[in-house]
Parts: sequence; C-alpha cells; structure tokens
Amino acid sequence: MWVELGLAGAAAQVPIGPVPVEGVEAGGRRIRRRRRTAVGALALASVVVLGGGAAAGPHAGPAGARTPQSTGPAGTGGDGGPAAASPSAVSSSAAPRDPLTPVRAVIGQGVVDGKEWKLWEALWPVAPQGRAYEQAVAVWQERSAVDPSPDRPTEAYVQQYRQPNEDVVNTCATLDGVRQKYDEQGGYPAPGHLEPGTGTTFSGGMMAARTKGDHPGPLPVALAVMAFGPDIAKVVVTWDDGTASEPPLVTVGDSPYRRTVVPEQGGKRAVSWQFFDRAGAEVPNAGEDMLS
Repeated sequence: MWVELGLAGAAAQVPIGPVPVEGVEAGGRRIRRRRRTAVGALALASVVVLGGGAAAGPHAGPAGARTPQSTGPAGTGGDGGPAAASPSAVSSSAAPRDPLTPVRAVIGQGVVDGKEWKLWEALWPVAPQGRAYEQAVAVWQERSAVDPSPDRPTEAYVQQYRQPNEDVVNTCATLDGVRQKYDEQGGYPAPGHLEPGTGTTFSGGMMAARTKGDHPGPLPVALAVMAFGPDIAKVVVTWDDGTASEPPLVTVGDSPYRRTVVPEQGGKRAVSWQFFDRAGAEVPNAGEDMLS
C-alpha cells in the first residue's frame, strides 16, 4: 500500500527539517499519532493498521532497540543535528523529563544521489496543564523558524485539546544537514500510560518522494515509517529478489514506542513484512504491504 503524505511544493532549503508519519491503532482503539492544528501540523494522509508491530531502520541490522542519536546544541548541523531554531536536546532517557527540553533521535538515515538524508524525531515530554501552552508555543517557535505557515497556538485551544497522558512528537527530515520544510506532529502514550493489551500494536505510513501533483517530497526517497509497541522485538522485510532486511527498532528517549524507517530499495519490491514478539512468536501484521 502506498500512502502518500500531503506535501505541496518543493522542500524548503532551511537548515534542518520535518517530515510526516502515521496514526496508531490498538485493538480498534486509536493510540493517537494525532495531527495537532494547535502547532500547525500538515494535513497528511496516513494508514492505520491493526495488530502488532516494530520499526524498521534504513539499514539492515540486529533486532532489538537502538539508542537514540542525539543532536547538538542549537545552530549546529550535520551529525550534530538540525541547524536553525532547534533548542538544545537531551539524548539520555535517564535525564529528568522536562516538557521544554525535547529528546531527539535519528530514526532513519541513508544516502541517495550522493546526498545524506536523515529522519529525526523530537519527543517533548508530556507537560502538566500549567505548562502545556508554554510547551505548545516552544514547539511552534521551532517549527515556524523553518515553515512560517503554522499559526501560533492559542492557550484556549491548547487547554481544550491537550492530551494529559501523551508525549508530543514531531518528525522531521534533513537533507545534507538542512532541515526540510514539511513535518508531522502528533503524540504517543507517555511512560506509564500505555493501555493494557497494546504492547504489540503498530502503525505505519509512507513518506513519498513525490506527491500526486508530481511535486518533490521532503526527501528524494520513499520511506516506510512505522512505530511499534514495546512487546515487538523484531521486524523482517523480505524483498522480491529473495533477500531480507531486519531493521533495528529505535528508541526515542524513554518512550514505550519504538520507531523504524525502511527506504525503498532501487527496483525491488517488499513481498512480506513479519513482526515478532519477545518470545519469538510471529504477530499478525494485518496484511502490511508497504513498498510492494
């Protein structure tokens, strides 16, 4: 299935940037990778899948969690993370949770046409009610430095729609260290707020290299981007030439959900996606067929 993100126009050439992802569903209950207009998120198409899951990285590698790659202080680029208006980031999940200090991690990366792309995720720890508006403004300020189109959130809106049990998550892309214009924002359950029975849930969506109008997407490569509950231990993608990839699951801070990114493989089609729990048992994948 090819789910195209609603990306209009070419990616902005501003240091460090954003990209879209998915909605999460657990046994018919939405886990919310919700787009929040309070922070000016794009209207993006997404696919919601039932079942279990795991996240695939850009390179085949051992199963299990991978620790986050942290960004450097604001204003740095390249491996130090997005340049531009990025607040200093905390990369250790052992650090105290501060709603104004996001944890950043590279959840996927690769090289296409000689240019290095990276998909980043910034996790802003859930804010108490008294600081929710302050956090929403901080997120908006960071995003608006790259894309001036989002409206500044109002306190009334933030208080009405805040999710008291969810971390705020922003997913963005960089190309050769330059943040691209489009991103997605949503939320995942914060630590301690995962509902019973959702450990093997998963969600996924496609980030297209080009839109239906044939405009460039944020990156010149199509990506399958997924998130998985904590009980998924391994993902295997089998391609039509008989080869298989076992992408790593990436942990962002102390989030119970893990991410994976699988890029298209020049001329190859994915013929199967397999998800396995911690006991090694295969989890139903709801007929997942991205990159096929």
